[in-house]
Amino acid sequence: MKNDNTKRIAGTIFIIISSLVFTFYCFELVLLHYNQTLYPVTGKYESDLFAHIEMALDGWGYSVLAVFFRLFSYLNDFGFHFAIAALLCIFEAGTLALTYILLKRYRLGTKTAVVFAAFTGFAMPFYIRAIQPYRYIGYQSGSIWHNSTYIAMKFFALLCILLFLAISENYKEKLSVGAVIAFALLLAATTSVKTNFILVFAPVALVFLIIDAILGVPFKRILVCALTVIPSILVILFQEVVLFGESTGNGIIIDPLYSVYLRAEKPYFTMILSAAFPIMILLYNFIPVLKDTIADLKDKKRGLTHRFFILSWAMWFVGFLELILLRETGQRELDDNFSWGYDFCIFVLFVVSVIYFARNVSSLTNKIILCDMSDKADMSKKEKSPASGIGIAYEVIAFAVLLYQVYCGVYFFVRLSQGLTFFMQ
Repeated sequence: MKNDNTKRIAGTIFIIISSLVFTFYCFELVLLHYNQTLYPVTGKYESDLFAHIEMALDGWGYSVLAVFFRLFSYLNDFGFHFAIAALLCIFEAGTLALTYILLKRYRLGTKTAVVFAAFTGFAMPFYIRAIQPYRYIGYQSGSIWHNSTYIAMKFFALLCILLFLAISENYKEKLSVGAVIAFALLLAATTSVKTNFILVFAPVALVFLIIDAILGVPFKRILVCALTVIPSILVILFQEVVLFGESTGNGIIIDPLYSVYLRAEKPYFTMILSAAFPIMILLYNFIPVLKDTIADLKDKKRGLTHRFFILSWAMWFVGFLELILLRETGQRELDDNFSWGYDFCIFVLFVVSVIYFARNVSSLTNKIILCDMSDKADMSKKEKSPASGIGIAYEVIAFAVLLYQVYCGVYFFVRLSQGLTFFMQ
């Protein structure tokens, strides 16, 4: 009884502290974005937001955010700037909430899910000054606070992934028409904010549909799901005219490695450092995931055991190919716009990696210390490691890498909130 009371008190304290930290973070977000609306690209509170606002008020803009900015312009001066800052804060806070929901979906304990959601929200590249002098420029990061369209896309894209997983994991038995319509509209909304997500997601989703057809999902359901991209295609055609019409002088060409060398002095190292923790988790889990996936393909009744893991790394691979092969020409040439989809993939890799990190730690210690108790039976059978001493040491190092990447993100955000440029060292 006494032990139960202690746990309740500890849980209450955790909720209070988490709520206060979350509230303070939201306050800082609003303050940061409010200041970003006031300053052009001059070094202080530097961001892309001021330029996005100017383009929207000039009547030009490919993103649906421009519509909101124009609507906000009918408010007084303070209301205009505050509304934009509050909207971006809602997207960022919503992304944290969705990350928590996704982690809980894979049975992480409540406290673990809260902490790891915060970790993934702040994780940035493993900064080494000798490799790249800037903390963000020249690396790739899923945590970005200076680009309004990326911030909004990140929120909607995470919603898309949640809904995609919910549909694809169950559509062999039953397909909800309402869920499919919702996904089609949500994917189109995400694309209308920023095109980059669908460019990395759609090719992978197509491969998943083919695999699921092989695994026995009825063709009619596969076809219905495939048709969900049609609204997004219409959005892309509109954006193509705005961004790459003949009058713009902009275009897309194949130019290998141009983008990765655009701002990075040693891009091969910075790309590894940007995803240091996910790479460590991938190396540890690659063989078990491969074995399970081969078994899944042999036994068509199983479905894909590691669907989210495979989805995340497959999206990263597509984003990687786009980043190293493609570049824009014209006035957008130096903007490195193909990096945004890759940046989102880095964020998703952190999310799936903390899930597998929690599973690895729980199985190695033979205790459910990070995951929900309902996972105990499954992990006791599947995920025990014969080399537990080496495994634990590896996971300790991986966790230290994660903590450093989170520290880099917190440091970056604090300095950004103080008005420093995102070119900070």
